[in-house]
Amino acid sequence: MLKVDLDPEAGFLELTLDGSVDDLDYQAAVDAVNLLLTHHEKIDVVEVVKTLGWVDPSVWFKDLHFHLTHRNFMRRAAIVSDKGWVGPLTSLLAPLYPATIRNFTLAELDAARRWARDGDAHGATPAEGVPPADGT
Repeated sequence: MLKVDLDPEAGFLELTLDGSVDDLDYQAAVDAVNLLLTHHEKIDVVEVVKTLGWVDPSVWFKDLHFHLTHRNFMRRAAIVSDKGWVGPLTSLLAPLYPATIRNFTLAELDAARRWARDGDAHGATPAEGVPPADGT
């Protein structure tokens, strides 16, 4: 399941991945991004990765197309997970995005939300032991 929560006024999107992802789940996320981009040049994103289950193969191709056509849509992205592979993968892919990206643990979810919305105004720090994807 890919849960989508958004705040259109603030240009804020939160995605929670917890299990499998089908075409309808993915399309809801794309629709939310596109809606936010009608009113905001860039958006702030929190992506929470709890568990990753089966991802419909059609989603992989659609996601590749999405990212090729929406390369510059994020201002800040907080990636939140306790899965050991998420932080290193985020750090590997971060240079492909002209956005500030940081990793947080699930226990730091509220701090991740504050940071995504307001930047360093709240003094949020990346997850301990996981360097921020933007190198700060």
